[in-house]
Amino acid sequence: MKLMIVIGIIVLVAAGWELFWYALGVTPLLPWQLKRRQAEDPDSLLFLDVRTGPEYHWFHIPDASHRQDLLFQPQQFTHPAPRKDVVVICMTGHRSPVAAWRLKKQGIHPIYHLTGGMLGWKLFGGPVRSGKGR
Repeated sequence: MKLMIVIGIIVLVAAGWELFWYALGVTPLLPWQLKRRQAEDPDSLLFLDVRTGPEYHWFHIPDASHRQDLLFQPQQFTHPAPRKDVVVICMTGHRSPVAAWRLKKQGIHPIYHLTGGMLGWKLFGGPVRSGKGR
């Protein structure tokens, strides 16, 4: 019984986290939604990975740009392809909505964050690459 209560609390907190950022204008993108969008039109997305260097080198989405600076210095970002939708990525989905919200305040639209982060992406079979990448 106690385990069910703990699981319920975790689910409520996670849902609250997503709803909070959604209310601020940061749209969550679930891993399977991202996989579908990537399959339908891979050139319409710009991936910004805000994780630390070691996290990024472990594994990342192919073509993701490593931009850990965006978490604290979003004003340094210049959108290289304004027609692309921006998807901000972190490891678990806790840093990415913060960075996405800060970019949104800079005028970057539309902007999404990957719900569940790279762990969710890997769990749902999303393609990954290891090493330095971009």
